[in-house]
Amino acid sequence: MASQRSTGPHNDPHGPPAGDGVPEAADLGPEAADRAPEAADRESVAADLEPEAAGRRPRAAARRPGEHDARVAALVELLGDPSPAVWRTVRRELTAAGPRARPALLRATRDEQPARRARARRLLLDAARQRVVGRLLAFAGGPSIDLERGLLLLSRLEDPGLDVRPYLRALDGFAERLRPRWEACLEPADRVAALSAYLGREIGFAGSPGDYYHPDNVYLHRAIERRRGMPLTLCAIYLSVVRRLGAAAAIVPLPGHVMLRVYAGESATLLDPFHRGEVRSERECLEYLAQHGLAPQAAWFRDGDDAAMFLRHVMNLRGSYLRRRRGREAKRLERVVHALRERPVRAAAASRVP
Repeated sequence: MASQRSTGPHNDPHGPPAGDGVPEAADLGPEAADRAPEAADRESVAADLEPEAAGRRPRAAARRPGEHDARVAALVELLGDPSPAVWRTVRRELTAAGPRARPALLRATRDEQPARRARARRLLLDAARQRVVGRLLAFAGGPSIDLERGLLLLSRLEDPGLDVRPYLRALDGFAERLRPRWEACLEPADRVAALSAYLGREIGFAGSPGDYYHPDNVYLHRAIERRRGMPLTLCAIYLSVVRRLGAAAAIVPLPGHVMLRVYAGESATLLDPFHRGEVRSERECLEYLAQHGLAPQAAWFRDGDDAAMFLRHVMNLRGSYLRRRRGREAKRLERVVHALRERPVRAAAASRVP
């Protein structure tokens, strides 16, 4: 295994986060609220309002024609009430109203009263994000998990109307600009060096020096924009580029600081994208574990599959929400975490079917 002594992973100031949980963004502010209706309409992800949690749909008594709309209109009027208790009740009932509340909420986004306008946009954004959770659940229950696709879907929790095509083109562009150098290298070690030099130094992908647990360091699209991210997000970017080059690579799931193993020829090299693609030795990884009081486990040095890495990424985002006291968003992601954890169980059960 190639080795280059530098700032080792054991010097990572953050170390392995407790429970491997990680990062979220500030609560929805005016700027984000102003974008909500347009973003939702672009992808039609806010076509209806869904209840906060599956299985808890409030029972609605039968209403005469027009009575439901009148009640929704009255609730929307109360969006401007300054009482937190009134807001909680109105939010719950408008969410339970489902798609029939959407026209009134859309009208309220143009209301003259700022509070009513902002809260209507917030409810529409909540609905759009709930729709994204539904898509994540379907993705988690699918036959296979592709990490890149999953991470871009996860990015839509920030912006449900996110157009992912520019980010796919960016990843394509990284690979195409690197390809001539990659193919010109005769030695496997030179190819790995070219990968690190291009993504780590020329493009500038590296660990974030600021708020390590900020959701911008978790969301793939934001990491591509900012050239900064957490170890797992940066490894995913490297992995996507290597796969576009037709080569093999895998994320190595060390606790708190994943690495990327790149296969070139008959050799394999560990890279640390968080530190601009520095080459790491197994000895350095063992020192990192010892530094944090962790006894080595063989599983931490095996190649992680896409499903396991996507689960870890979702848990990172859930941890971010919890750190920022966004319990509603964290609770939604618990359903996705559960679905991903059930995949091996379902697979094992299917294999036993005669």
